Amino acid sequence: MISSLFRSFLSIAISFLAAAIAQSASLPIRVVILKVDGMGQDQLMRAMRERDPASGKSKLPWISRVFAEQGTIYENFYTRGISLSAPSWSMLDTGHHTVIRGNVEYDRYTGEVYDYLNFFPLYIGYAQQKQVDMPGAEVLDRAGIPLLIDHFQYPQVFQSFQLFQRGVRWLTLQDVLKRRFSSKSIFSMLEGATPSYDSLLEQQTQDELETGLQNPQILYLDLYTGKVDHEGHATSEPAAMLKEFQEIDVLVGQLWNAIQKSPLADKTLFVMVSDHGMNNVPDIVSQTYSLTDLLNSRAGGAHHVVTNREQLSDFKFKSLYPLLHRVVNPSDASFYLQDQSDQYPTAWLDIDGNERAALHLRNSDLNKIHILFQQLSRPEILPAVRRAAAHALSDTIDHHRAEWANTATQLEEELKVLAAAIGIRKVVVHQQPRKWTRAQLESGERRAAWSLRQELEDWQDEREAYSSYLNKLKRLLVFEPDSKNPFKGKISDYIPEMSLGDSNTQSQLLHYLIGPAAGGLQLDANGKLDDEQSFRYVNYPKLFSEQRALNLPQPQLAAKPIDFTAMRIQDPAPGQHAYWLYADENSQLEIITGADGRILVKPVQGEWRSGLPLALFQDPDLSIPKSVNREVWLSQWHTEKEWFESIHKTRYSNGVIGAIEELSPVGENVPGRPGMDQVTLRYERRRRELVQADIHLFAADHWNFNVRFPNPGGNHGSFFRISTHSVWMMAGAGVGKSRIEEPVDSLQFVPVLLNLLHLAQP
Repeated sequence: MISSLFRSFLSIAISFLAAAIAQSASLPIRVVILKVDGMGQDQLMRAMRERDPASGKSKLPWISRVFAEQGTIYENFYTRGISLSAPSWSMLDTGHHTVIRGNVEYDRYTGEVYDYLNFFPLYIGYAQQKQVDMPGAEVLDRAGIPLLIDHFQYPQVFQSFQLFQRGVRWLTLQDVLKRRFSSKSIFSMLEGATPSYDSLLEQQTQDELETGLQNPQILYLDLYTGKVDHEGHATSEPAAMLKEFQEIDVLVGQLWNAIQKSPLADKTLFVMVSDHGMNNVPDIVSQTYSLTDLLNSRAGGAHHVVTNREQLSDFKFKSLYPLLHRVVNPSDASFYLQDQSDQYPTAWLDIDGNERAALHLRNSDLNKIHILFQQLSRPEILPAVRRAAAHALSDTIDHHRAEWANTATQLEEELKVLAAAIGIRKVVVHQQPRKWTRAQLESGERRAAWSLRQELEDWQDEREAYSSYLNKLKRLLVFEPDSKNPFKGKISDYIPEMSLGDSNTQSQLLHYLIGPAAGGLQLDANGKLDDEQSFRYVNYPKLFSEQRALNLPQPQLAAKPIDFTAMRIQDPAPGQHAYWLYADENSQLEIITGADGRILVKPVQGEWRSGLPLALFQDPDLSIPKSVNREVWLSQWHTEKEWFESIHKTRYSNGVIGAIEELSPVGENVPGRPGMDQVTLRYERRRRELVQADIHLFAADHWNFNVRFPNPGGNHGSFFRISTHSVWMMAGAGVGKSRIEEPVDSLQFVPVLLNLLHLAQP
């Protein structure tokens, strides 16, 4: 017997998964979405314009017929923010500002890894009834942000395998495995003609989608394909890319014909959309620059560096392990953490960033505290040096005391609320049935119950991890250094392992402490510790700007592999946020957002000129009123719409808006679940804020940072227009023939679809 308490929680879970939107039993419009990862608008339109010599028709006849001749094409549709898959699809699937800022993210306090591109943990976890959704969907659920699919009831949807996937289609996987290892496929393997597992999975999913179209109860169907993105990374040969586009063209034709044969043919909206484009240029081979090697080096800080995958240079059998999500790349040059790479990695790096990398560094003052603990542990240091080191340690803790005490108070309150929720949820989960009826399976009740159980396990893990961090923070706050006797405790009782502490400020990154000086701790004339003489420092923005390629195999490549770095800086006034783009000491921009939503962009030094980040001043495609001086216009406050209309065709397209989207305080984008109390909402916002990187690096044209699989073809992740210019085309119910030239971005995709589907706006 299922208790009323369990039924209540189950109802809440099901309602949330449906985004708390009550829909009628039968909806008038069905939607079929073809999701093509990495398809750029420019390449696609060029291919559509090419003519087949034999037929005289477009080399992409189905896309031309369905969308160009009968439907709507958004000619200036752009990725908002950085052109990476996880953040891009999160906005396309929700219509909400992103709370996911990369393909992999790290929690600064606990070291938890959010690996958004790895499907295998879901497959294994789902089989063990331990994981229900992909990590990206879980993050959005916790933030209270529904997916487009959540606007439909569970029996009304058919979802393919993708980054924001709910559940696993086990029958699909089972059928693919049978086909992959059938007697026929074994003979094909011997002949070297066996289809890949991905191809078989995609074909099986397509077959099932076409079958689902015959069921009038299914109102949401999507098909995700990553083939264009994979080929675009692998090669820049036009013929190879055209072949991939032609395969998509065939797929469009097959889906369109299946729609026309379905019982809801005249009520079906067919959509093709991509998350981003690709910086793929014929005859140019993209080059990789290793940030991991730089950070491992003495000049780069001698960091032990965490990545979510093995580098190609260290590629071993263990790196094929599908559940791998954390790899420590130790530095042999470490200044003070030799043989402690597994306990204290100090730089955490997203190497899946292609043209963009996100870098998390341990708080500079936490490095200083760690070094001072080590020095105070040495019995041989001179009494005067010990006294100075003890005072310096106290001063450093005092500098952060108010901030850390506030964090401790709030986090303790949040964990108490979490503990209470855990207690209630345990009762609910204990009362879940062991067996489920067919009706419960088809309605999604079992899946909702599994989701409750999985969330309980997540809460328990979080409570343990954050409690450990909190306990060590509280110990540090009450610690009183002994200025006479050696420290004999464990440093790990005060400095949490696998943790970075609070984010670094702009001033810390400009003067980042990486280790003790070669001569050890030094005193000034007053007997106090001389920080400048006692420690080594790195100016990271300057260091990155000074990197140069050892060789340039192609003339199109810049000698500087890093175009510019970007980070959030101190807010200039209440209600305002500020962001800093740094190319070198003489080329810096500041972007400021006002309380009224307007945006100001200004050079940090001097006037507007060529060579500044985003290259706005010299770009011939900057569109402003002819009667206005270019420097005057760029120096004024403008609305986001005004900026977007003026800059979207420039080389860096909507980079001004994209930088704000990527660097803005992520907690402000977390609305929370309906009815969520303020302490829990604060906790969820804190968890998202803890994954924000210290500094973002953007590669120069045709350079990338992907040392896992160097991409010789093209890349994405930057603000380059070729990477942000995406695809959005529609045909079918409610859509007429139209070419829309007005620039639009990812946030407008879901609202338009909801309007066409007669569903409530988010």
